[in-house]
Amino acid sequence: MKEDLEKEATAKKMVGDSAEATCEVYQGIRVKSRMPFTGIRKTIAEHMRRSLSVSAPVTVMGEIDMTEIVKLRKSLLAQEGNLGARVTYTDLLIFTVASVLRDYPLINSSIIDNEIKIWEDINIAIAVSIEDGLIAPVIKNADKKSLVEISQAAETLAQKAKKRTLALEEIKGGTFTISNVGAVGAGWRFDTVIINQPQSAILATGGITDRAVVRNGQIVIRPIMTYSFTYDHRLLEGGGVVTRFLNSLTQLLENPQVLSVS
Repeated sequence: MKEDLEKEATAKKMVGDSAEATCEVYQGIRVKSRMPFTGIRKTIAEHMRRSLSVSAPVTVMGEIDMTEIVKLRKSLLAQEGNLGARVTYTDLLIFTVASVLRDYPLINSSIIDNEIKIWEDINIAIAVSIEDGLIAPVIKNADKKSLVEISQAAETLAQKAKKRTLALEEIKGGTFTISNVGAVGAGWRFDTVIINQPQSAILATGGITDRAVVRNGQIVIRPIMTYSFTYDHRLLEGGGVVTRFLNSLTQLLENPQVLSVS
């Protein structure tokens, strides 16, 4: 009946008016909800802010043709049963970066107490997204592990991170960080990533997407991966060691047949 509809409309308006009256307002803006800025989220924020204040960060960006890496991963997936691991692109990145870092020890170093410490160990931290932020568990001595060992270690650490069961030792001791945002669905993109102190550099990679590129004077489609590399200019300079490191990394990713993945 008409009277019922009018009563319902009046009741809803009263509820709406009541909710609006009790809604928190900050500088004329209504607040939908609140959540504490504490715990891991605050710790990460403080760590990132400190990194910007104590280092001289510079970010360089580029693209890498991943044609051969895509072929290699397809081959490795076909061997998943025999290998005992489902190798990801992140695993291949960790394996390749660890190999290249052996030739560029200054990138695997830190400034601590007015001294440059060049690390003997190559420990790769992997940025893993969790519900209220991110965390970077560490694969220790990554340069001494096979691709399968890296894949198994990365999977174990990622699962522990999501379940919040990481031990303190599993998030300490990183000497270089990789943040593969392509692994969480990001496509063609570049980021100005922040160095994970006290490390000297961090590599962020985007998704592998089909792009038009020129090869031998012809426009062709290739699977291209973007990257952003942020380094501390206090101990690294872009025209020298950084350029050589990125060139070496690019050459290995574009020609992975020279890698021993066993």
